Amino acid sequence: MGAPQAVTIFKTPGCGRCRAAKEFFGARGFAVEGVDVTASISAKRRMARLAPGARVVPVIAYDDEVEVGWRPDYWKKRLGETT
Repeated sequence: MGAPQAVTIFKTPGCGRCRAAKEFFGARGFAVEGVDVTASISAKRRMARLAPGARVVPVIAYDDEVEVGWRPDYWKKRLGETT
């Protein structure tokens, strides 16, 4: 068995959309790295490099793709799930 797929979620404490994204990916077996952008300037810079101009969280990095905001229907389609 291979390593689990990984996703990075840039988040803030208390963000419901961030928590929902983490639960969504975790339930599908992803290794989820949560990066609190309020914890350090390096976390903010890392997010800014991936999503220049992003003013909201979550910012989700998966493979070579970066999405700003939480759109579960998009991710279900992206991951090949049927409704």
